[in-house]
Amino acid sequence: MSQKPDRRPSAALIVSALALVVALGGTAYAAVQLPKNSVGAAQIKKNAVRSGEVKNGSLKARDLKKGAADPAVTVLAVNQALVPITADVNAPNRTVVRTLDLAAGSYYVEAAVFVENLSGAQIGEPRCFLRSTGATLAGGTMGFYALLRPDTGSDVYRDQFQLDAAFRLPAAGTVLVECTKQSGAQSVSAAASMSAIRVGAVAAP
Repeated sequence: MSQKPDRRPSAALIVSALALVVALGGTAYAAVQLPKNSVGAAQIKKNAVRSGEVKNGSLKARDLKKGAADPAVTVLAVNQALVPITADVNAPNRTVVRTLDLAAGSYYVEAAVFVENLSGAQIGEPRCFLRSTGATLAGGTMGFYALLRPDTGSDVYRDQFQLDAAFRLPAAGTVLVECTKQSGAQSVSAAASMSAIRVGAVAAP
């Protein structure tokens, strides 16, 4: 009578299979059961995280190294109080109402200028201008003249205007809002808020 072959697995095969199951199970466990906050800079390969792996809006400018951010930047300056306009139209210098210091570059600048007649007896005639220490690339509304009635309790004694222009600063410089008044006897004040957006180039109109 022939003897049937023994089909039972050997002890070595059983040990090998168990080792494989444990190894695979351990890997799967590690992949899905990592403790919270257990992965840090030491576990991430260099250049492993690219733009596609970063959630939009999750990074701020302070998270990026210098020069890595978009070249377009916005700089703001908000005035806190009215500035008395002391220079009349014949004065050699205008009254500086607001300044905005900028790094070298090309900028589109806007200024919202508020003017007010403080006199209850005579009119006020302020003139305000937007200028810079650099070159003007394109002029929008770079100045205005206002005729303000005396302060009698209504809003006719004050007004607001918008100025804008594009400037190029070859070196760090300043953009200014300057004002004068028609005569020294007038009592007028002004305040201004400014914004500057750095641009790569300015096309001629």
